[in-house]
Amino acid sequence: MNRNLIVILFLVIVGGGIFAFYLYIKQYTPKYNWTEIYKKESDQPYGLKVFYELLESNKKKTHTIKNKFLENLDTTVSNANYVVVGDYLYIDSLRANHILSFAEKGNTVFIATNYAPLEITRMLLPVSDTIYNYGSYEDSIVSVAFDVPNKENYSFHYQYLKDTTTYGWSAYTTTYFNDTLVNYGFKAISTLNNNINCYYFDFGKGKVIIHTNPILFTNYNMIQKNGFDHANKILSNLNNGAIYWDEISQKPINTFNENGMPTENPMQFLFSHYTLRWGWYLFLSTVLIYLLFRSKREQRIIPLQPKNTNTSIAYTEAIGVLYFQKGKHQLIANEMYLLLFASFRNKYQIVTTIEEPELINQVAAKSGIEKEKIDTLFKLFRTVRFSPLANSKDLINLHNAVAFYYKNCN
Repeated sequence: MNRNLIVILFLVIVGGGIFAFYLYIKQYTPKYNWTEIYKKESDQPYGLKVFYELLESNKKKTHTIKNKFLENLDTTVSNANYVVVGDYLYIDSLRANHILSFAEKGNTVFIATNYAPLEITRMLLPVSDTIYNYGSYEDSIVSVAFDVPNKENYSFHYQYLKDTTTYGWSAYTTTYFNDTLVNYGFKAISTLNNNINCYYFDFGKGKVIIHTNPILFTNYNMIQKNGFDHANKILSNLNNGAIYWDEISQKPINTFNENGMPTENPMQFLFSHYTLRWGWYLFLSTVLIYLLFRSKREQRIIPLQPKNTNTSIAYTEAIGVLYFQKGKHQLIANEMYLLLFASFRNKYQIVTTIEEPELINQVAAKSGIEKEKIDTLFKLFRTVRFSPLANSKDLINLHNAVAFYYKNCN
């Protein structure tokens, strides 16, 4: 078959496979992401775009805190607002004190998180007392009521894809709130199924408002009449001044560098999205296919060249003859001795520094040559290397003995 035709057929198959994979992913990828995304730019059902636009619609100047928290939250102003909406308030004691200093100047702090901001609330309690986190109440439909003469009620449900399903709503029990927290200046604003889900306390000239269910301020609920009215009811407690929107405290402190900038790994972001993750897998698969089919040799086979001859052997023979003619028998014997002992170490892993009788025994055992012949070989080495009377005949005998060893050893 024509090579070009094979390449075209292969590209058509691969292209068709990629297109089919795209259609499969598209079919099973939800149009909306129904997880809670507490970002002001997110237009997903549980994002905060509508809520943030509601804040801006009041024509209040907004400051977004993305870094350098202590510098960007100005504690010298008054009649301003600090707003944070997220799953958890990731702050340390230093930031908590800074937020309370902001409230103390006559500002309002609004915190809506699924978990109690204990770093802030515990500062109101004596050292000996403890404040607990919210309880979780599993339900699909809840009713929020404000403690006002009209006793306004707002109904909410948790939607996931096309179904109304159970959600873990957060709140303090009315009993715990009235029997314990009221003693420290906590005051209820609204209830969720008769449990306290929004409360506040005064601090200095300002106040701190805490809401236990940030999901009520997300896009899906804000576009409902109940959700919009509920949000306006809560926001009516804010001041008329500027708003400081906190984004940096929605993530753990250790995910930011010393300047407060995110240090999230790009791969973590990539794998946190379904489509991006599968797109990455598709890219890796394509690269693998390319390597498998395109790494094959495409140039002509290089012809074999004549094998190089090793001229070092001839050189060694020439040097050996030269030494022999000059009568340097001891030098030749020493070289043979070093080479032989190197073969003991490399081939049999014998330690050649041991006593000679033991060395002879080990060499004989591992080489398969009789002990008497090995003993004779060692005696010939001693004769040629150390005796001043050694002659050419002795060196020839040594050479023959070494040659016999190399020829017959295992």
